[in-house]
Amino acid sequence: MLDNPGSAVTGQNIEDYQRDGVVCVRGAISSEWIERLRPAADWVQANPGPYDGDISAGAKGQFYGGQFMWRRDVTFREFILNGAAAIAHRLTGAPEIRLFYDFLLTKEAGAGNPTPWHQDRLYYPLAGDGADHICSTWIALDPVTLKSGAVEYIKGSHAWGKHFAPASFSDDGRYGGLDIEAIPDVEGNRGDYDIVNFDLEPGDCVAHHVMAVHGAPENNADIRRRGLSIRWLPGKATYDPREETQHQLMAALGEGPDKFEAGETIDGDNFPLFRF
Repeated sequence: MLDNPGSAVTGQNIEDYQRDGVVCVRGAISSEWIERLRPAADWVQANPGPYDGDISAGAKGQFYGGQFMWRRDVTFREFILNGAAAIAHRLTGAPEIRLFYDFLLTKEAGAGNPTPWHQDRLYYPLAGDGADHICSTWIALDPVTLKSGAVEYIKGSHAWGKHFAPASFSDDGRYGGLDIEAIPDVEGNRGDYDIVNFDLEPGDCVAHHVMAVHGAPENNADIRRRGLSIRWLPGKATYDPREETQHQLMAALGEGPDKFEAGETIDGDNFPLFRF
């Protein structure tokens, strides 16, 4: 059974998450679990599933993105099903939390692959209050610093009330031409924003709101940067396929085992619900 990660969430963590749209929960995941998740992460990367991909910009093999690992690997499945949702429950206050999907993000050592500034919301083919308040928990599997590609966040950006067009991680132009407001030039105007990042030890967890604007630099360190990001729905969400959404997620929802139709509620065994 998973040690209760919700117990690591303090009242200050909850206040910070609600105000800033991002918070770091120190020591949320036990070292025993981290030692199990690391080889599992290596296995899923070496044996990619149908919704995985190389999201490197430029040279290939620098940035891996794996999705829905819990459906095909027993370690991820046990981790997801035995208490991992407690962090999102504590931070959002929602009495029920539904799993959307898990997402492994690996930046290899020395990878010259910055993650563009972006907002998650419009990547997701979802509608509804739950979709508008998704909580992502980013769990460090390795030590993380800004040099190795720590994610940076604009504090308070979740409350801007704006939806920004998705940006391609692999710089392939797939989201070009959308009639949606582009993300501001954060990098060129860093002084205009309250930007925060966190040095992490394995087992630390950064949670962010789906509307928070964030990005990450290149990995200029000599270690990998592996983060397990789990997306949690704190309310009802329905399937909403749109041209700007991530194509792997569209396939997983519209063509996967559930074959959701537009407007149908996201539920069922592949999107388990956790009650608190």
